[in-house]
Amino acid sequence: MAGFFDHLVTHHASWRSGIFVSALMALAVLEIIRPRRVITNRPQRWFNHLFLGAANIILLRIVLPGGLMAVAIFGHGNGLIGWLGISGWAAFFISLIALDFVVYAQHIGLHKVPFLWPLHAPHHGDRALDVSSGLRFHPGEALVSAAIKAAAILALGAPLAAVIAFEIILSAASLFTHANWALGRVDGWLRWAIVTPDMHRIHHSRVAHESHRNFGFFISLWDRLFNTWQAQPENGHQNMAIGLDDMPDDGLTATLNRPWRQWVQKP
Repeated sequence: MAGFFDHLVTHHASWRSGIFVSALMALAVLEIIRPRRVITNRPQRWFNHLFLGAANIILLRIVLPGGLMAVAIFGHGNGLIGWLGISGWAAFFISLIALDFVVYAQHIGLHKVPFLWPLHAPHHGDRALDVSSGLRFHPGEALVSAAIKAAAILALGAPLAAVIAFEIILSAASLFTHANWALGRVDGWLRWAIVTPDMHRIHHSRVAHESHRNFGFFISLWDRLFNTWQAQPENGHQNMAIGLDDMPDDGLTATLNRPWRQWVQKP
């Protein structure tokens, strides 16, 4: 137990970068071999999304040196887990499950809170959906998300190894759930436990009530438990329209300017 945790902490950079790059490359190949939908303009979209992903990483390192790992180290021994005297694997898995729920709740908040929606809308502005869409987040949303996760880690007193594992799962799951990969029947089996591409694609539907379903990040239980689950899109996966009606420009500039236009400019 201690050996695994120590190894994960010591080699966290290798694990994080290795799994992220491997997942990105593998899913990109699988999208070509077995695509779920036809996607055009792939090179430009990938450039925009990779730029956003890299910009967000740099921004978060500047704003929060050491990232969420530093938060976990600062809060070590405190929080709910420390107060209850939980340790070892129990603390590890409780932290992962709790943080997964926090991301689910945060996602609902990004849709429901008027001030936050303009930060999340650029992610939904993508008129196609593939593995690169898992990187398409506005820097403002990245900052808000980091603050919420940091607060949750402090409140939990989540152990460092759990925070590292959570961030690895977070990045890999974001790529997987947005992938344009046809899993066939496997998608239906997996979604009983985790969020799948077909399940998450419904959340990106241009049909308003469908975009308010399937908020889950990794564990699919929350959507079933809190009645935000939808099994299939009304128009089918091949015919469903993705994106936002009021955001036709899929370009980088429109993505970055979206929040300021909604907050500052008059309708």
